[in-house]
This record gives sequence, structure tokens and C-alpha cells, in this order.
Amino acid sequence: MDDHFCPGCGKAQRAFPRYPWYFCRDCLTTAEDGTGRRLVFGNASLSGGLVWGFADDLSRYDDRAILVICLIRKRRVVVHEARFGGVVAEPFNSAVLPPRDEKYHVDLSRSQPDPAVLERLKETGRKT
Repeated sequence: MDDHFCPGCGKAQRAFPRYPWYFCRDCLTTAEDGTGRRLVFGNASLSGGLVWGFADDLSRYDDRAILVICLIRKRRVVVHEARFGGVVAEPFNSAVLPPRDEKYHVDLSRSQPDPAVLERLKETGRKT
């Protein structure tokens, strides 16, 4: 398979057919919401699941979301659980579109927080 280069920084990466256009780990650590607040991601447990949170807050959100839409270098990306564990970020494009039902994704890419995200955080007693 051809070489792969991170779409954020251009660093050479190992190519994976399942994720042909993924961001490197260094770029993933720069992920932020639409207001510039840094985000962190991980797996909920050894069996998987996506967990996300804000880097400046120890709270982590492990709700119904199967993917998070955010920004890396001001570019919209989709962050989701990788097939065999871990987390992968890919450009938001026609190949990686979130389901239309908002219960399956969290959109943090806007400069104003998504009302659905605020409601979910309110339900869990957490603030943005």
C-alpha cells in the first residue's frame, strides 16, 4: 500500500486501508472545539467505547456518542473509536459522515456550543 501522510502536519505514517486519510497522534493531541478549548479522547474500557473530555477538566463523557466532530488545525474532523481499540481522527468528508441522529455524535466544531451537547452535559451534571 502507498505511504500515508498526516493531513494535518504531513508527517509520514503507516498506511491502513480502513483509515486511508487519518491524522497522526501529535495532531490528535491538538484537537479542539469551536471556541479553541483543547479536547482529549480515549477508550471507555478494554472492550472499547469512545470517551472524550476537555483537557482543562478531569470530567470525561462516555455517553451514547460513537463519534465526535471537532477541529484540528481549524479543519473539521471526525474522531471515533478505531476498530481494534484506540482512537482515530479523520477529515470530515463524504467518506466519514456522522449519522443524522444526533444521539450518535457530538458536534463540538462550532463557535457556539451545540444545544444538544449542552443538554447532555446538563443531564450528567457537568458544565462546558
